[in-house]
Amino acid sequence: MSDIQSLFHTFEKSDQKKNWAGWTSPRMHFYNDDSIIPDTPFGEEFLIALRPETMDIPHIHIGAANLFLFLPADMTRMFDEEFEVDICLGDAANSMEIYTITKPSVVSVPAGVFHCPIYYKKLSAVNTLLHYKGSTQGRVYPRTTPDGGEEWIYSRPKGMPQCKRDPSKKCTICGYCYTRADETPEDVQRYMQPYYDRDPGTKKYQNCIYEIKPDYHKLGDAVMNPRLAFKGRADMPNVDEQLSFNIVTKPCVLGDEKPFTNGQVGEFLWFSGANAVDPWASFDAEIEVSIGDDPDNMQIITVTEPGVIAVPPGTWRGAINVKRVDKPLCFIPFYPRDEARYKITQEVIDGKKRLVYSDEKSITDPTPGDELYLQIKR
Repeated sequence: MSDIQSLFHTFEKSDQKKNWAGWTSPRMHFYNDDSIIPDTPFGEEFLIALRPETMDIPHIHIGAANLFLFLPADMTRMFDEEFEVDICLGDAANSMEIYTITKPSVVSVPAGVFHCPIYYKKLSAVNTLLHYKGSTQGRVYPRTTPDGGEEWIYSRPKGMPQCKRDPSKKCTICGYCYTRADETPEDVQRYMQPYYDRDPGTKKYQNCIYEIKPDYHKLGDAVMNPRLAFKGRADMPNVDEQLSFNIVTKPCVLGDEKPFTNGQVGEFLWFSGANAVDPWASFDAEIEVSIGDDPDNMQIITVTEPGVIAVPPGTWRGAINVKRVDKPLCFIPFYPRDEARYKITQEVIDGKKRLVYSDEKSITDPTPGDELYLQIKR
């Protein structure tokens, strides 16, 4: 592997949304569009609300489902901060069901299901992890015409889309569909009231919401306990994504020293500061991760700023060595596919190097690395 550093992707500081009142800028985002790891396209970003407001208007996605993960912006207080968020889901834009979220939760929105607005109702700062599945971010918005009819606006995934409010204009990412600088909490509540009045109350999509329970791990006292862990289909049927939020407070080694590989699951290792309001200012750490084409030829990627290490299937990886951590570190291992999990290690047997296959069924004495990667409890 000649250019191992190309696997590390720093989060760019984009000021694209700096004029959006009530939202932080810049924010972290990462897109895998098949150019980084083939056949695993997705987009992922943090959106931080700082005051009561709404996000977006009713829409559906073209050929792509998406996830929302709601949690406090201060990730050292994952299960301690109080907040209240209402999200609209439904079969049609004029009859949305409203679901209230007060604990860290995942909302899975199937392709073609209307969603939004999201009403950030009570909060100090709420972190929304947005995850788009598939290779498209195309959206369709319904719009009422002057004669009372309905027309559709297609917001294309490439190029500048149309304005959602005036289809004769181009979108300038002004943020008006998300927020206004002069809005008061009372203004936001009045805007949302028609949605509450039209809520059919059928709770058809209640199974699209999963409250994440505290995960008490055995990774060691360097990682805050409990952590937040979402285990894909084990928690929500038909949801492939798996991830955990590990808040590291002192130097440690996460995972097993012995390198391993798998042949089917791309792995994304996300590192940032634990305060999502400013993940750059809250980052002060040094991490080393060994990567290679085979266990005898490993190279080290050194992480000293927020970013993602994208590990392709079949690549060998060693432990995550947190050498220095002067501020709490947020480490998120993310897997976009919930497939049968396994690992291959190299062992010396009868004086010869041999590859050994282990999986969730064959491992009877899980190591810390098994708990981190395979999510097997010890």
